[in-house]
Parts: sequence; C-alpha cells; structure tokens
Amino acid sequence: MDTPTDTPWLVRIHYRMRAISFALTFVATGLHIQGKGYSPAAWVCLALLFLVYPHVQYWRARTAKSPVKAALKQLLMDSVLLGMFAAALQFSLWLSFAVVLGTLTNNAVNLGWRGILESMLGLLGGALLWIGVFGFGVSPQTALPATIMCMVGVIGYVLAIGKLVFTRNIQLRNTKTRLRTVLDGVDSGVIAISEQGRIESFNRSAERIFGYAAAEVLGNNVKMLMPEPFHSEHDGYLGSYLSSGQRKVIGSRKEVMARRKDGSLFHMALTVDETRLNDRKVFIGSVSDISARKAKETELRIAAAAFESLEGMLVTDARGVILRVNQAFINSTGYTAEEAIGQTPRLLKSDRHDAAFYREMWQTLLATGSWEGEIWDRRKSGEVYPKWLTISAVKDAEGVVTHYVGTHQDITERKLSEQRIAELAYYDQLTSLPNRTLLLDRLRQAITATARSNSHGALLFIDLDNFKTLNDTLGHDQGDLLLKLVAQRLTHCVRAGDTVARLGGDEFVAVLAEMGESDQDAANRTEAVGEKILASLNQSYPLDKVAYHSTPSIGVTLFKGNRTSIDDLLKQADLAMYKAKDAGRNALRFFDPDMETAVMERAALESDLRQAVRDGHFQLHYQAQVLGANRVTGAEVLARWQHPQRGMVSPSEFIPLAEETGLILPLGHWVLEAACTQLAEWAARPQMSRLTVAVNVSAQQFRDPGFVATVLATLQRTGANPSRLKLELTESMLVENVEDLIEKMSALQAMGVGFALDDFGTGYSSLSYLKRLPLDQLKIDKSFVRDILVDANDAAIARTIVALAASLGLDVIAEGVETGAQRDFLAARGCHAWQGNFFSEPLPVAGFEEFVRRASSA
Repeated sequence: MDTPTDTPWLVRIHYRMRAISFALTFVATGLHIQGKGYSPAAWVCLALLFLVYPHVQYWRARTAKSPVKAALKQLLMDSVLLGMFAAALQFSLWLSFAVVLGTLTNNAVNLGWRGILESMLGLLGGALLWIGVFGFGVSPQTALPATIMCMVGVIGYVLAIGKLVFTRNIQLRNTKTRLRTVLDGVDSGVIAISEQGRIESFNRSAERIFGYAAAEVLGNNVKMLMPEPFHSEHDGYLGSYLSSGQRKVIGSRKEVMARRKDGSLFHMALTVDETRLNDRKVFIGSVSDISARKAKETELRIAAAAFESLEGMLVTDARGVILRVNQAFINSTGYTAEEAIGQTPRLLKSDRHDAAFYREMWQTLLATGSWEGEIWDRRKSGEVYPKWLTISAVKDAEGVVTHYVGTHQDITERKLSEQRIAELAYYDQLTSLPNRTLLLDRLRQAITATARSNSHGALLFIDLDNFKTLNDTLGHDQGDLLLKLVAQRLTHCVRAGDTVARLGGDEFVAVLAEMGESDQDAANRTEAVGEKILASLNQSYPLDKVAYHSTPSIGVTLFKGNRTSIDDLLKQADLAMYKAKDAGRNALRFFDPDMETAVMERAALESDLRQAVRDGHFQLHYQAQVLGANRVTGAEVLARWQHPQRGMVSPSEFIPLAEETGLILPLGHWVLEAACTQLAEWAARPQMSRLTVAVNVSAQQFRDPGFVATVLATLQRTGANPSRLKLELTESMLVENVEDLIEKMSALQAMGVGFALDDFGTGYSSLSYLKRLPLDQLKIDKSFVRDILVDANDAAIARTIVALAASLGLDVIAEGVETGAQRDFLAARGCHAWQGNFFSEPLPVAGFEEFVRRASSA
C-alpha cells in the first residue's frame, strides 16, 4: 500500500515530466505548423483543449486505485497549470511524427547520412519520451523508471528541437542576407514601412538618395524624409487610409518632392505597395531620384521656349543646310518654314558684304565656336535690313561640329533710334546743321588736316544783326523761319567738305579747309567766301507775312596746325565779329592780335571792377549846379574809381563795363546810399541844407522790380529829405516799357523825389511819352553846348530844348558849360541854370563844401 509521504512527490515528478514532454511536443508541432504556413486556426483548436484536459486529469486522479488524498489538491493545481500543454501532444500526435518524419526525409536529402543520424536521434528521443509518458501507469513502483525514461527522452527531444530551431534560424538569416543583398543591388531605394509609419528597412540606394545611414532612420517615422506640406499631412493621410482604405499614393506612381539629410529638396518618383508580413500590413516604398531628369525636362522646356522666342532662330547641319526655323524667323524674313528648310543661309544674303567679311566670319566661327556681329540681310520682299546675328557651333562628345544654331534680331528700330540720338546729340533741331559738339569735332579734324597739308583753314563767326528786334516784333516763329532760311543759304555758300554749324540763337560758324598755304592766299580766298555769304544773306527773306531784310556781321580768323587752341580760335572769331558790328554791321572783319590785347585788358579791368565794388574803392565827387548870378543850387554826384595801379579811372571806362557786367546795380546802390547820407549831414548845416543832389540812375536799376522800395528804404534809413534828391534818367530808358517807368517815377514823385531827363536830344524821345513823364527838369547835353557858338544846328537844338521845357512847364539846365560865352549865349536863349567846369570841376565833398562857402560869401 502507498505511503502518504512517497506518493505525492513521485506523482508530481511524473506529471511534471509529462507536462514538460507535452510542452516540448507542442512547441515542435507549433513550429512545424507555423513553418508550413498553416492557418492560426490550428492553434485555436489546441487552445480549446486547454479547457477540457484539466477536468480529465482531475477525474483520473479521483478514480485511481490508490489515490493520495493529501496530494489530490496539489495534483489538480499542477494539472491545471502544466497539464494544459499535454493536450497538445494527444491532439497532435500524428503531427509530431509528421515533424520527425518530415525532418528525417529533408535531412536525408540535404545532409545525407549525417542528416539521417540526426533525425534518428530526434525520433528515438521522441519514442522514449512517448513510452515514458504513456507506457507506464501512474504508481509508486512505475513512476521512477518512467521518469528516468522521460528524462532521457526529453534530453534527446530537446537536442532534436534545438537542432530544428537552430537550423530554421540559420535558414531565416540566410534568407534575410540574400534578400538584403538583392535590395542593396537595386538602383531604386526600397523602404519598408510599418502600419504606424515607422521605417523598418532602408536599402543602400535609399541611403545614397537621402544621405542617411540606415541606422539613422530605422524606427523613425517616414515623414522625416518629407518636406512640407507632406511632412505635416502624412500621419493624417496614413490614419485615413488604415480606417477607410481610400488610396491616394498606394498602388500608383507619383512624382513628389523629398528632403535629404542636409535639408535640400529634390524630385523623387515614388511607388508604394501594400503587403502582409507575419499577419500584419507592411508598406514597401520604391523611390528614385529624378532630379537630373527634371532638370533635363526644364532645360528642354527652356530650350523650346527660347527657340520660339521673339528672336529669329535657325538650325543647320554641319554643312550649313537649314533644318529648322522658328516663327520669329518666319515673321522677320518673310520665308515660310517650307521655303527655308533645305536651303542655306545664303538665301538671305544682301550683297552688302564682300567675300572678305564672310571669310573672316567663318574663320572666327571655326576657331572659337561662335561669332556675333551686325550684318545686313535681305527679306523675301527684297528689303535690305540690319540685324544682330549670333552663330554658335554645336559639338558632339568627340568635339566634332554637328550643327550650327543662328539667332538674329532685327535692329532696324535700334539703328533708327541711334540715328535719332546722333541727330539730337550732334545736330541742331531747328536748322539740322551740326551743333556745337559736332562743330568742335569737325574743327579739331580741320586743324589736324592743316597740320598734315601745310595749308590754312578759316573759321567764320556769323551773327545776324538786330535779330532780337525781329523776334520782338514779328514773333519767335518768324525768327525760327529766318534761321532756317539763313542755314540753307550758308550751306550753299560753302563747299561740300566745309562745315556750317549753328552755335545757338542767331550765331553760326563756318569752318573752311584748304584755303591756301600762304597767309595772303588764305586771307583772299576766305574774304571771297565771306563776301559771298554777305551777299547771300543780304537778300530779302520771304517770311509768312513780310519780305524781311537781314544783314550779318562776320568775324574771321585763320589757323594752321595746332598753334592755337579751339577755344582761342572761337574767341578770336567772336572778337572779329564784334569789330564788324562796331564798324556799322553788315561787314566782315579779320581777327587782329590787338583785338585780343584789348579784350584781355577789358577782362582784367572787369576783374578789378568787381573787387572795387566788393571792397568799396569808389569815391563821390560833386559838380556844382549854378543858377543866375553864380548861386549854387545843388550838385550832381559823380562816381570816381581810384585804382591802386591805374590811378583814377575815368567813368567813361568803367560805367559802360559795369552796365555790361551787371555791376551797375551794386555800384548804383552804393552811390545812392552815399549821396543820401551826405544829404542828411548837410541838412544839419544851414549853408548846405538848401542844396539838392542829382544822382544818375541806369536803365537796369529802374527795371529792377524793387527799385522804388530800395530808394524809399534808403531815404528812411539815412534820414535824407526826399525833396532834396533828384534822380537823373537817360533818353534810352524811354525806348521800352514806358508804362512801368511812369508808374515808378510817379510813386517816387509822390514822396517828394524829383526827376531830370539827362542828355536830352541825344537819343530817341517821343513827345507823347515826354509829356506824360513826371519830370521836373530837362538837361541839355554837353555835346550841343560844346559847339553852340559855332554850330548853328547845336544852337538851334539848344533853343528848341529851352522852348520845349518852357512849354511843358519844366526847368532846364545845360551841362558842359566851359566858357562864359557859352553861359551868356544860353542865358540869352532863356537857360539860366548851368553845370560845367566854367563854374567848378567835380570835387571831393570837402572841396565842394569849400566851393559853396566861397560862393555864398562872394
């Protein structure tokens, strides 16, 4: 009878060994099922037995002949935990033998006798295991041997299963290695991706394409290889596909943008297929870098667009036969594609270029592979036109020319524009004559030519007389018409090789070449041309409204070689022209070096005058004005210039120069200021307070819009009495803008300022204007007084002026009285106020004051 202490542990060992054997058999069978690719349903069938087998074991324990009640509960627990695996052995007994027999057959075929022995070992272990488990009943007497036999069987079976597992792992690794080798040898990148978007495989081509090593990307989300917006949208798209099955990329080929490790983007061709691996979805992506193809496509599109550009293009073979032309070529030349293809570019030849031109073109083209330049071609219509042609040679890999590509652009409009620009830059727009710029160039060429030929050239400066009067009277349109007619006549007066240019305004210049080797011959020939110009320009001009007569003043200078600069030549001719005007106009004068000396002296005097005005180097002298029995009533102020080197400069020298240069304005302002200051000083001295001061005012001063305000401000600032100030005007001021003159005089007269008309009778005076002027006094010019005793005309003029003054209610005074006889003659004719050296020369202020004192005490 079994003892309570022995039975449990033997029974437990036996059942545990039985459970181990079941588990081993179950694993082997499962491996075989999985390796053969059977459905997982086999596993489900085995699992169902787990619920049944524990109850069977429990029933066997209860019905045993010598049950051990103390171990019954523990045995049942072991059966539940470990006995589940035993069901697999009973269920898959035939599969276990199938595994062993299948392995035996496979090893026999592949490994020969060594394989058969290994398989027999596994089969023997399995048999011992089987006998040990099921060949003995469960009793204390059989448990020990059965357990030993089971242990031996387990060891053998473990070795067989281990060998099976090891072999299967080797085969799996070899399969993976072969698959990896195949994938790495593929040019396309192959990427395996899980359902979660994780990268599971990354072949070498993918490494090369993306720049990542496989270790850097495995396990990461595939969106790391995508730029925006695909990077942000990928997870959403993948989730949408897994839930709905709607495909956008999977199963089709797409061209997308991808991102390399360095962040650069590139074009990629992508194909994604779905497959299953170990009962799960795997996505296999095949990628190719198509950047080069895309670049080629872009180049082709650009080339196609360029070929159909606005520039005419043609393609020829190596022999020059036209193979293709574009639409711009057709539009430009007038030839259709059918008419041009098969011809050579000689079809367009204009015959404007000689053989040397084309020979040089081909030499350059063959030497450098390209040529470009301006060429004249002929359209189908026969029209010859300019174009810019570029020819490029196309060579194959060996450097042999296969084609020529020619592009041309019609530059007709550009040439017209250039011509127009040249006209604007070098020609006068009114007369179409060369302008100053082109004149200087032509003059430079003429000077160079005279140096080579040892012959003289001539420069004629032509100015129209009184042209301003024409513009002011008939209008500027008539003046422009006159200039056009003068330009035509001047052109007809010179030879074809000579130059006539317009400097501006009414000034023209003629450059004559080859006038003779000797000075006299050159002068004679130039004078003949000048006389011809004078005669031509003296003819009347048929303007729109009148037949107008105009005359020129011509200045001439000769030149030979580079002895005189261009600027100096123009100055010399200009000086000679002014000499012609001084001679009475409508004349021709040659340049004399004395003219240049005078001009240089004048320029020096002008410079000194400017400095004198700026530094205040002038003085005022006063010449007494006498009434009746030597009673001094006032004085005329006269400016005197004490030059540090020249001494006292005469007013006849610097006053005209001041008027020409505009310096008369600051000089006149200074004279007025000084005279008013002196008046204010004399007002405080009874002997001098009754005197008036006469100040000469130039036309420029009166034309100044602020003249009235200036005079009034000066009177107020100095405190001078306006009634003691007399302003002297000249007749020349009455020629123009008399209304403005009267208005200004009236404004000043209303404040007490008096006016005298100086040098009356020497200029142009209209009696209608004279009677309207708010004058107080007429002044007989000294030119009439000088010969009044011997020249009946001067005497008559003097009498007339006195009578006119009386009729107009004006005072009259004669200037330049040098003798008592002149004074008496004038007094006898009614003029009782005089001014001249007979009474007093112009004196400095101190001398004049002394003269007044003596005259008052006499």
